[in-house]
Amino acid sequence: MRSSRSGPEPGDRAAAVPARADGSTPTPPWAEPSEHIASELRTDTGTGLRSADAAARLESDGPNLLAESPPPTLAQRFLAQFTDPLVGLLLAAIVVSLLAWWSDGADEAPVESIVIALIVVANAVIGVWQEGRAIDAVAALRQLTSVQSTVIRDGRSRTLPSEQLVVGDLIVLAEGDAVSADARLSETHDLEVSEAPLTGESLPVAKSVLQSSPDAPVADRTCMVHSGTAVTKGRARAIVTATGDRTEVGRIAELLGSAEVDRTPLQRQIDQLS
Repeated sequence: MRSSRSGPEPGDRAAAVPARADGSTPTPPWAEPSEHIASELRTDTGTGLRSADAAARLESDGPNLLAESPPPTLAQRFLAQFTDPLVGLLLAAIVVSLLAWWSDGADEAPVESIVIALIVVANAVIGVWQEGRAIDAVAALRQLTSVQSTVIRDGRSRTLPSEQLVVGDLIVLAEGDAVSADARLSETHDLEVSEAPLTGESLPVAKSVLQSSPDAPVADRTCMVHSGTAVTKGRARAIVTATGDRTEVGRIAELLGSAEVDRTPLQRQIDQLS
């Protein structure tokens, strides 16, 4: 049974699935038949979304990308080089050396202060240069690994950049494809997916269209495919249910971003020594 299509729907699950009349929590997509998901997301399990609807949803929800913090400016990276306690010790040594040179009333230049200052500045320049190369390398790698997805829109198969995927899109998966969004499987043919980046499971997981328990953990949602995983065998069609930060890998990224990074024991010892 194919459902009708109409206007855009937001990408988050709470908005994509209308609240029930009694105010109860909507059933998650892995606990519902794919036909119901298609109806709730106003898509078609045969022809996918219309291009106009997909464009409206992309405008409403934003691209299928994880949120990124803007990189620090050059000035911020340079000033950050002076926050290390050991560098602070060297700066203090410059001040002491200048005071000693001033109190002695020597006519020659303060060689010690100049040498230490050159070392501090050189260290800062090298640190900024290394961070800049790392930022450029990450940007180049992100561009290099930009994933393409096969999507059915207006009844036609087309290849699009994965950041253009929207909730309700009907995606086509085949062996070797990377999954770029969380999606409910609507059709499978001997499908197996590697979920190691998401669940840590080393072996590929067999997938089917059969729904799972509402409280099933990610590893047991066999009717779902998730962003960040890869198809190792078979082929399938799936309806996108979450994109960007609303995917499971997006939630993990959010948790990692909010976690506090502690200094290593060696760094703490250097701080104490300084």
